[in-house]
Amino acid sequence: MKFRDYLNEAPVATKGWTKESVVKFGKTIGKAPDEHGFFDACVMKMSDEMGDGAKGFCASLKDTFYGSPNWRGSGKSKKDITKDTKKDKFKEK
Repeated sequence: MKFRDYLNEAPVATKGWTKESVVKFGKTIGKAPDEHGFFDACVMKMSDEMGDGAKGFCASLKDTFYGSPNWRGSGKSKKDITKDTKKDKFKEK
């Protein structure tokens, strides 16, 4: 059974991931989570195993890294991402 066969939602896929584990994963794909191209490299690596779910999984990894989903949006500068992700942080468990 492949991972995508029982994956329904991206947050479930990233359960247990930490900022540190996302950084470590980034090293395996050659892009840091805060570096331009991380999302595309992640999707490329995971799409064979996860199919269409790779995009949600990779977005959730970046959410985990930043502690917020506010990094999303095309054409954002690093400065804008830093400012936006300081708002609406996920609650610590």
